[in-house]
Amino acid sequence: MEVVSPNESADEVHAKAQMWIESGSEVVWLVWPGDRTVSVYRSPDNVRVLTTGQTLEGDDVLPGFAVPVADLFAGLK
Repeated sequence: MEVVSPNESADEVHAKAQMWIESGSEVVWLVWPGDRTVSVYRSPDNVRVLTTGQTLEGDDVLPGFAVPVADLFAGLK
């Protein structure tokens, strides 16, 4: 999981996520505070974007883990 800094470019962050997946990570979560979304990478071609009305789940990597995406941004203005 990486919380994306406002100083990082989207291209730079997506490239890191692709690298982690290609290096063997089973899942990568990119948390985007600016637009309150989470990008979920399962493979280079399998990327989902979750919004505040959805739930981030651990699936087979973290069975039983689930958090509403909105809760990740609860303290932000």
